[in-house]
Amino acid sequence: MEFLHTLPNNLIVYVVVAHLLFGIGLHGMMFRRTLIGILISLELLIQGVGINVMAFGTFLHVDPLAARVMTLFLLGIGAAEAALFLGIAVAVFRNNQTISINKLTDLRG
Repeated sequence: MEFLHTLPNNLIVYVVVAHLLFGIGLHGMMFRRTLIGILISLELLIQGVGINVMAFGTFLHVDPLAARVMTLFLLGIGAAEAALFLGIAVAVFRNNQTISINKLTDLRG
């Protein structure tokens, strides 16, 4: 039972969760066929990186404030990326009436 009390203070737990999020996001980026699925997978990738930065900055760095600021920047980049990507998805849907990647052949050069 002692293990459960020290679990939140263990770096390995945070690294495993971050790698799981990153792996699920990477799998989704490779195998999803809709723009919304790819957006969700990209958000999982960014959140996995954010957890990793926060964990290593908190546990291994002298000043954990720098890691927290970097994570806030990552969250801001993720929000801006989501807004931009959703705008692109709406524009693609208006022009092609689909958001499936397989059916979007007009975008090829």
